[in-house]
Amino acid sequence: MSRGKTTKKRLSFWQTLKAASGPYRRLYSYVRPYKGRFILGLLLGFAYGGVNSLLPLATARVTSTIFHGAAPNPMALRSNLGVLDTGPKVNSIVLICLAIPAIMALRSLCSYGNTYCMQWVSNKVVTDLRAQLFNKMVRLSMDFFNRMRSGLLISRITNETRVVQMALTAVSSDIFKQPVTIVGAIGVLLLMDWKFTVITLILFPTCLLPLRYYGRRARKAMRGQFEGMGEMVVTMQETFAGIRVIKSFAREAHQEKAFKRSNQLQFSQMMRIIRAMEATGPLVEIIAAIGVGLALLYVYAANLSAGRFFGLITGIFILYDPIKTLSKIQIVMQNSIAATTSIFSVLDSEPTVRDAPDAI
Repeated sequence: MSRGKTTKKRLSFWQTLKAASGPYRRLYSYVRPYKGRFILGLLLGFAYGGVNSLLPLATARVTSTIFHGAAPNPMALRSNLGVLDTGPKVNSIVLICLAIPAIMALRSLCSYGNTYCMQWVSNKVVTDLRAQLFNKMVRLSMDFFNRMRSGLLISRITNETRVVQMALTAVSSDIFKQPVTIVGAIGVLLLMDWKFTVITLILFPTCLLPLRYYGRRARKAMRGQFEGMGEMVVTMQETFAGIRVIKSFAREAHQEKAFKRSNQLQFSQMMRIIRAMEATGPLVEIIAAIGVGLALLYVYAANLSAGRFFGLITGIFILYDPIKTLSKIQIVMQNSIAATTSIFSVLDSEPTVRDAPDAI
């Protein structure tokens, strides 16, 4: 005898991208009215990635300049005072050292502009989506409201659109900005020392292991969180709407238990999501720390110069943040698929009762 419940297929990262392509393609159609600011945000994200990749080169140059050479031999000063004129000039050192603050300032400006533009566009899209969703609901037939509980409809407009807004911001910003940073940093590291770069990249695929595991848990918890929030809103709506009946039959304790149950379920589901989201960061940090340790061993064995050493270490730390950020993209996308699908299912609904064409 077969089981009543079938085992759901677990989605990999690429399967998640494929599953999200349909809802996201339709969601991005709402971006078209604001495509100017959206494109500006993308360009600033690309600029952020390009400027970020210059930091290892600047660090290597500054370090090599500061630690250039050694102190002159005191005995040589007696016969040749020109030794004091060797090495970089003070003006050159100042200009080179200013390169790092200049790059960091430009990097911060690009990051701010990218985040602001993407947040502005995503909030405008959600504002339009909420208005369209509300207008659609009030024009549907009564059989739709008989099937759907009012709390679930309220959750569609409030909670699920909020998830869509967060996903739209994260995916639009990070899925373009962070890969440019990674490619640029890897290119600079290959230019500086290809052997070191190959050793570093060997550990990167291991970052996907916690991503796959916790991504599945987050997707399941997010689905339960949507349902739990809807149940809690339904309980409140029914309680406040029928408060006279509840008080007449002394049913306050029963409603309190119902709300407590749905509220506790909401808390449990939310904590499951938080555990899944936040566990990936520390695991990626541990893997990155192992990579740094191996990199230091390589630097010691290869007897690298101070400039190249600091440049390579800077490149590693530049790679860390985008890898950590992208490790959460799959979880964000999985969480938003359910919300986006449910929203568009309402928008695609048609009223079963229509007015006649000649109705007054």
